[in-house]
Amino acid sequence: MLWGDARTISLPGKIDGVITSPPYVGLIDYHEQHRYAYELLGLPTNGEDEIGASFKGNSQSAKEAYQREIASVFAHTGEYMDSGKRVIIVVRDRDNLYDNIAAQCGFEIENAIRRHVNRRTGRRVNEFFEEVLIWRKKRSTKKPGRLSRVILKGSFRA
Repeated sequence: MLWGDARTISLPGKIDGVITSPPYVGLIDYHEQHRYAYELLGLPTNGEDEIGASFKGNSQSAKEAYQREIASVFAHTGEYMDSGKRVIIVVRDRDNLYDNIAAQCGFEIENAIRRHVNRRTGRRVNEFFEEVLIWRKKRSTKKPGRLSRVILKGSFRA
């Protein structure tokens, strides 16, 4: 297991694919919600660096910051992927942020599937839907030997 910032962590090798459910904009403070796990594992929480944390809100500027930060995660991840490899993202993209995020970080949208989520907890009054996004890594147009990275300080999610 690796622990670190998903925007900057060095990975041991190539990635064949990714399945993830990134944080939503301004919805949950994951570091607070999972504080027990950080304490159990002796890890610092770094909650102030969390992408999309609820304490950062969901204003237009918070959404723009979220797009930049999440795009940096996928751009960094993409550096470890060959062209044609896929990323599957489960997210509730009600603000339509992910088309722009894919374009920013070197992926093309292959498919988007809207799926109904059952109300397991009984707390939701309205219907709840989320998207399953399937992205494909674009063929690199960079010259060999030239690697650029988008690196921002912070953490992704436990």
